[in-house]
Amino acid sequence: MKKLTILLTLLLIAFAPVEAQQQKNKTEQKTEKKAEKKTEKNAGKKDSAKQDKKKESAKKDDPKKKKLTRKERIQQKKEQLKKKAAELKVKAKEKAADLKVKAQETAEDLKEKAEDAKVKADSILDERNAKITTDTLWVARPKETWIFRLKTDGLGEQFHIRATDATNGQKLNYFLANDPKITVGLMANYRGISLALSFSPSKILSDISDMVSAINYYSNTFGIDLTYENIDKFRGRTSMMGRRRKLNNTDLERFTVGGYYVFNGKKFSLPAVFNSTWEQKRSAGSFLVQATFDTGRLKIGDDIDPDNTYSTELNKVNINSFSIGAGYGYNLVVGKHWLFHLTAQPSIMLWHNYKLRYTEGGKEETKKMPSGLNVFAVGRLGAIYSWDKYFIGTTAVVQTSKAGKDSEFSLESTNWQGRVFFGLKF
Repeated sequence: MKKLTILLTLLLIAFAPVEAQQQKNKTEQKTEKKAEKKTEKNAGKKDSAKQDKKKESAKKDDPKKKKLTRKERIQQKKEQLKKKAAELKVKAKEKAADLKVKAQETAEDLKEKAEDAKVKADSILDERNAKITTDTLWVARPKETWIFRLKTDGLGEQFHIRATDATNGQKLNYFLANDPKITVGLMANYRGISLALSFSPSKILSDISDMVSAINYYSNTFGIDLTYENIDKFRGRTSMMGRRRKLNNTDLERFTVGGYYVFNGKKFSLPAVFNSTWEQKRSAGSFLVQATFDTGRLKIGDDIDPDNTYSTELNKVNINSFSIGAGYGYNLVVGKHWLFHLTAQPSIMLWHNYKLRYTEGGKEETKKMPSGLNVFAVGRLGAIYSWDKYFIGTTAVVQTSKAGKDSEFSLESTNWQGRVFFGLKF
């Protein structure tokens, strides 16, 4: 045991200087690290101080951070606004240039499409016109492709009704006419295809609700007229037992379809007079045939006998007829500038169904028109003066009919249309 204790003591004595040296080395290392950290910290503070000094110097030198006077602030704002305005101006110019380019591209596309459509339309019209054969020494298409006409139309309608009451022999005598309807319009024609627009100044300036619509197609061989009338402001007078009365609340609704055929369409042209889509170069005439269907009703709204002085009073007339006839038309060319036209077409009513509705003794009665020779006639007039690419003229169409017997029930009807126009070809 003593030997073991002595051995341990000797070992401690041998290793004690080494541990002391190691402890000393550790202490010195810690001290050196602390010194290095302190040096680094001091250096960081110095660098931070330098950076702060630089920032403060930069703040002093920066005019934006420097405190400005009111005048300088205003000037600075003006410069900023001016700069923004210049930038916006540049952007606007760039955008306008882009829009201009796009607009030009769109316009070019539309132009190409329009040219393609025109080529197709011209091709169709060439085929159509090639089928129309005329003797060009007498009748020809205008050299110009476009025709424009300013026109003023006047239209009017008249009726004369006679009837006799078979019971008491009382005679009814009515004369009715509408206020002439005036319209102003423009017609455009491209190689035989026409479009016309019209309006009534009196309808715009007043409360008149009258309406007259017409669709016409005229060629050298045949033509069609469709007419619809709805006239509220129909005026007239009546004479019963020698006493005359005025009528104000009378209206007419009527639809007429008419057509004609020309036998000499190669040398004679109705369109040369009525829509200027052809030119009559030499005088020529032709026989024509036509057919007309007419339907409508004429209503009298006034109570012309409120005191029941007369036992009979007219209320309404129903109109239905079909006519066919023949006639002759002639175009007279005088010199290089004048063209005159005249057509007469008498017809016979092959069928009619006219009914007269009237009040007798407070009771409404119906009377049919007796059969007999009933006639229908159409007359056309025209005159045109042309020079260079211009022309001026006037036309008139009158349709008149007489049906029934005056001793029982008869109806005379007259429809007229007049036109004055000025045109240009190019």
